[in-house]
Amino acid sequence: MLNVDLSPYAGKRVCVALSGGADSVALFFLFADNAEKLHISLSAVNVEHGIRGEESEEDTAFVKNLCERAGVPLFAYAANIPALARANGRGVEEEARAFRKEVFANLIKEGKADFVATAHHAGDNAESVLFNLFRGASLTGAGGIRAFVPVEGDRGIVRPLLSCTKEEICAFLAGRGEAWREDRSNADIAYTRNYLRREVLVPAKERFADCEKNLYAFSRMAREDDDFLYSLTEKYVREGREYVIEPGAPPPVLRRCCVRAFRRFGIEKDYTLAHIGAVCRLFRQESGAEADLPKGVKAVNDYGRVAVYKPEPPPAYCYPFGEGVFDCGRYILRIAKETAPAPFGRTSKRLYFDGGGLPQNAVIRPRAEGDVFKKFGGGSKKLKEFFIDEKIPARDRDFYPLVAAGKEIFAVCGLEISDKVRVTGRSGAVFSVTLCERGEERCIKT
Repeated sequence: MLNVDLSPYAGKRVCVALSGGADSVALFFLFADNAEKLHISLSAVNVEHGIRGEESEEDTAFVKNLCERAGVPLFAYAANIPALARANGRGVEEEARAFRKEVFANLIKEGKADFVATAHHAGDNAESVLFNLFRGASLTGAGGIRAFVPVEGDRGIVRPLLSCTKEEICAFLAGRGEAWREDRSNADIAYTRNYLRREVLVPAKERFADCEKNLYAFSRMAREDDDFLYSLTEKYVREGREYVIEPGAPPPVLRRCCVRAFRRFGIEKDYTLAHIGAVCRLFRQESGAEADLPKGVKAVNDYGRVAVYKPEPPPAYCYPFGEGVFDCGRYILRIAKETAPAPFGRTSKRLYFDGGGLPQNAVIRPRAEGDVFKKFGGGSKKLKEFFIDEKIPARDRDFYPLVAAGKEIFAVCGLEISDKVRVTGRSGAVFSVTLCERGEERCIKT
């Protein structure tokens, strides 16, 4: 009998990922044996990848027959993984994993299962640990395969057999007299994981019989340590349109702040220690120093902090000045005529200015080369110098809407008005300017 605790799945809907191989067949029977006792609603899922031709189709037929005999409903999917891999520019194995992951996640999101159980075991975990360490991974890689991957809340993908060896799994099936399918591609050491299994772990087990279980125990402790260090990153990060890392984090925590930033922008496996080092070094460089990251992402020293962001193309628009709500790319702008004069040029939510001081040709537009601004309180300077004084990062300056006539700026919306349109009460044409980030449009109604 396999030593696996299934009590966490009591009263739940569990869908076993069933390929027909020994590991998944053992997992299937383990749940089938305990389903009634634990009130588990059991199903299975099979994905035919279109990789091994007739052999793969026979595996699927084997799975269907197994489920029919056990009276377990089966969700069957098929795909041409080689064609998808070519279309997406990925390897066949990577594409197959991505497709399976999507299928499993959809079963959970569609309410067909609370958990999808996969048959990863101690040998698979050992391969993952060694693979990650050999290619230069951090403590996260040493954590091996996660026992639980959330999809929605506390529902997700589970790996109940992670502490079990292949020998224990095969002995369990032999004791029941159950057959299974063999994937002949598992013998091909051209695949890295097959190489690690056959050329590294098999010889190692001859000398260290419990090496897979010991690697499993090590990986669980590494995972716990790593999760604790990640919990410490909360003090140093701020997530939004940009991912901001505050200074002062100890090196182990700072490196994990970097990894969190990478994941925020979809960089899951494409980064190296060199990318982490490049971000960490920015804290020792001057403001404005940058580092290029995978997938077109950048990091920049932003007055002592480091901001990680995906560059956006500058907006292109030009509206005649007037009342209304204007789409300015990153921002939504509302300009409204006020019935009573405002005593100040700005409030906590909006700017006020005297429209009587605006030329007839005034427009709403982004910044342009040569713009000049006479800020509130006096003092004319180039708009670029104003942004520098206000510590507005260079990457953000194109996104502030301006009220302008020619090269003269009368309002930098969201920041300041020109002294030329200060509210005096003489003209009676007082306008309010309210700026909101896209997605926060409700503020233009307040």
